[in-house]
Amino acid sequence: MNAPRKIPDAVQDAQHAASDPAASAWVSANAGSGKTYVLAQRVIRLLLDGTDPSKILCLTYTKAAAANMANRVFNRLAGWTTLDDEALDAENPQRRHPAYR
Repeated sequence: MNAPRKIPDAVQDAQHAASDPAASAWVSANAGSGKTYVLAQRVIRLLLDGTDPSKILCLTYTKAAAANMANRVFNRLAGWTTLDDEALDAENPQRRHPAYR
């Protein structure tokens, strides 16, 4: 079994920037590069900013991709509901950063 590969910092920075609800972003990349992850993070950040869920539109090429993205959002939010503040900060250290809000 191979150890998980570390995502380069530059890629993580680009993903974080693309998931910023205040920015207009177009994400185009190869399969397996993290597009669904970025879209799910963007939806989560929109929800955390108070956006009405009925105002969020996500476009994917397939129903499978849409289901995958929805599952990622629901699973992340569901996991957060049982955490106390300290555990939530450990799960997502950027949560308190002003740019994340």
